[in-house]
Amino acid sequence: MKRFLVLMTTVSILPGISFAQNKSNRNQFNPEVSVIGWVQAETGRRNPASVTAEEPVFRFKEAELSLQSNVDAYGRAEVFIAFDGEGNVEVEEGYLDWTSLPYNIAVKVGKFRNNFGKFNRTHAPETDFADRPLVAEQFFGNEGLAGPGVSLSWQIPNPFLFAELTSEIVNNPEAAEVPAFDTARKRDLLFVNRLSGYYDLSEALNVTLGGSYAYGAAGQEFNAVSLSSRTLKSEIGGVDLTFRWKNPRKAIYRSAFWQTEALWSKREAPNSSDIGSWGMFTHLQYQFARRWRAGFRYDYTQLPTDGTMHEAGGLAYLTFTPSEFSLISIQGRRARRFDGNKETLGWLKMTFNIGPHGAHPF
Repeated sequence: MKRFLVLMTTVSILPGISFAQNKSNRNQFNPEVSVIGWVQAETGRRNPASVTAEEPVFRFKEAELSLQSNVDAYGRAEVFIAFDGEGNVEVEEGYLDWTSLPYNIAVKVGKFRNNFGKFNRTHAPETDFADRPLVAEQFFGNEGLAGPGVSLSWQIPNPFLFAELTSEIVNNPEAAEVPAFDTARKRDLLFVNRLSGYYDLSEALNVTLGGSYAYGAAGQEFNAVSLSSRTLKSEIGGVDLTFRWKNPRKAIYRSAFWQTEALWSKREAPNSSDIGSWGMFTHLQYQFARRWRAGFRYDYTQLPTDGTMHEAGGLAYLTFTPSEFSLISIQGRRARRFDGNKETLGWLKMTFNIGPHGAHPF
């Protein structure tokens, strides 16, 4: 018995860390695994011009698998894989982000959502909406502006506010995915730049202001006489403004959020003058109880390929969040589409989250 007690004492005071700490160290570089599920019900009738077949009332829209982990002392890898209800699988994002480089510089390599505006960087299940703003849908498609490439960001040193400059180079998208651009050659590239600043106006109120610019290909123009071709270009500039109010003394009961984004497009067209168009959306949300939020969004957009055609609409919603891991939202939208048809839709959006899903850009 004495020998047994001595052995126990010896094990407990061995040099180094405890067994629990050893287990923690063995797992500190293992991926953080999480899943976001998105289930949605829809009522109403869509615009016949945008629908090829009747859709069911209930749909499992998407399950997003997230794998995130530190790779080493300098970088972190993040992979987001989307599984939709039809069995399709897509890597939405997969990149290595070196954040501990000198001179406040960070480099991202892989496939990622481009840093154009604020809304484009948020994954669809985590937005407040059951749909996409009309301007985002018409200019950047159903999935948003994203692609494989490299991103370089710099936190600008200054004593006044948090300021960041980002420059990205990715593959130029196809028009079927992103209507504002169109690949002419496989080697075409899209250039995206953004300058943004964040400032605390008070203990409860902060503001974010940003400007974005994207430049890429918009297809080809052929010359039948000289039998030559040239690549057409498309330019998009945008501004975004976001206010957040949350009183620290009543943070879990009251908050407000207002975001507005606008963009302008200039696109070369074959055998004609340039096409100019613009669009915007503004979104206001108010939290009036611990688990309840209400919001409204107004949309207006012209088509990037035809500035004479436009769409406008409004969306309202009421959202209940039982916890930070689930959401139930009732939403309704009314819009006038580019062909003049009116569209009225209602949704029940439900999402749930399991696992330590990392925060998205602020």
